[in-house]
Amino acid sequence: MTADLAQVAQETISMPIKKIGERFAPLRIADPAAEQAMLRSMLKYGQQAPVVVCRMAEGDPELLDGFKRLRSGRQLGFDKLMVRILDVGPRACKAAMLLLNRVGRSITSMEEALVVHSLCHEDGLNQVEIAALLNCHKSRICRRLALIERLCDEAQESIRLGLLSASIGVELSRLQRCNQEHLLAAIRKQKLTWRETREVVSALLSKPQREHEAILKDPRATVLRPDEEVFVAPAAEQGLSYPAKLLQRRLVGLERSCLEVTCLLSSTELRSFTEHEEKRLRAGCAMALITLNQTQIELQYHTSLP
Repeated sequence: MTADLAQVAQETISMPIKKIGERFAPLRIADPAAEQAMLRSMLKYGQQAPVVVCRMAEGDPELLDGFKRLRSGRQLGFDKLMVRILDVGPRACKAAMLLLNRVGRSITSMEEALVVHSLCHEDGLNQVEIAALLNCHKSRICRRLALIERLCDEAQESIRLGLLSASIGVELSRLQRCNQEHLLAAIRKQKLTWRETREVVSALLSKPQREHEAILKDPRATVLRPDEEVFVAPAAEQGLSYPAKLLQRRLVGLERSCLEVTCLLSSTELRSFTEHEEKRLRAGCAMALITLNQTQIELQYHTSLP
């Protein structure tokens, strides 16, 4: 497949925008904020990078990379777009969608799951064949299939439309499909964040069935706590002094915050940020790492004292 990508024409050509199809659009997740950012960028600067299309034997070229650029161009009334053409078959087209975005990390794990699911159920490939096509291990394919197949239909559709974040979808997939719709209703009604959803899912998995109805009816009252009251499993605090327990809870809260940032980044296309925003975010990340390193140094210093 890597060799196939080398077939992308180096020459950029101009193509009528009405001829570019969106057959593969359902394999990408809508991101309203990123769509608006691209619209503003193209309104101000025009099209800065070409989109990638593939030639389909049965009709017009189909888009593989650049869905936000295509939609923004249509909204702005562009007659043509700059394109590069990839000559591969339908199966390789889906693989190319992942590989073209792998470098920029602009595709989420949920989108990867949608592509893998499509290759398996629409194109009839087995997991070994998909792994070879995507140049990855079979275990990764197995995990991606499980991620999408564990989600109820309503959650899948909400994620595709951008009404539900992919990170929340990952948490929902930890539950049985029959329980997901009830939690989905609670998420919408109480506007739960990814972190809050994660805590509610953990509670549902650990609590007896008789408590589930109360948890889903009012998760904030039954499960969620203020940030300063981070819950730590009793087994994790066993044998610790009170000061050690306080530090342990803060460290657990810190880990959860880091996980939340990681999950947000994995479902966000960084190229949607301006150069100034990206510099600020990188600076914030660097400062957080410096502080974490200092915390580790302090802990090592105190534990090494006689």
